[in-house]
Amino acid sequence: MSEVIAVPQRPETMTPRQLDRRRRVLDAVHDLLVTRPLHEIQVKDIADRAQVSLAAIYRYFASKDHLLAEALVDWVEDRGRAHDRRPPSGSVAERFATIVRRGIRAYRRSPQYAELFLETAASRDPHAVACMGRISELIGGGMRTALEDIDPEVASDVRTTVGHAWVGGLFECVHGRSTYAELEKALVATCLLLLEPLDPTSR
Repeated sequence: MSEVIAVPQRPETMTPRQLDRRRRVLDAVHDLLVTRPLHEIQVKDIADRAQVSLAAIYRYFASKDHLLAEALVDWVEDRGRAHDRRPPSGSVAERFATIVRRGIRAYRRSPQYAELFLETAASRDPHAVACMGRISELIGGGMRTALEDIDPEVASDVRTTVGHAWVGGLFECVHGRSTYAELEKALVATCLLLLEPLDPTSR
């Protein structure tokens, strides 16, 4: 890494021109993820694609891990969920299974982000860790809403259990040991097995 700064500039303090450069950098990451493996992407490649200097990148992102993590957040906020914003309907189990199904299908459509998710989750960079917290809030919000009819402590346990299974399943898919279709089937079945006995509307 040619340059790392401890505290990158926050987006809310940036000028429109700076925000435009930051946007171009994130778009460059998305473009490169389509055309080459994650491990082959270097910060210089991103700078060249975005037509910004390396100094500008490190002004907005503290490290490569931070930059890639912000790109993952950007995808989750927009590209990963753009066509699935409507709230799910049905029983508690059905609503929760729908949230899980949508998430897995987003990674199935764009598997490069599944690998990016695993890389970001493994990073010790404090900015990347913070990005994972933001992703958990984004995903967890829909899950919490889907489970609002059951005991909060039980709902938390269900989210944790499914979350661990989700990460393990993504690992298997990224490494070619399973398919996203198999992961979706297994996680949806798990959701139904866990939640159907707890659903107050089915009693």
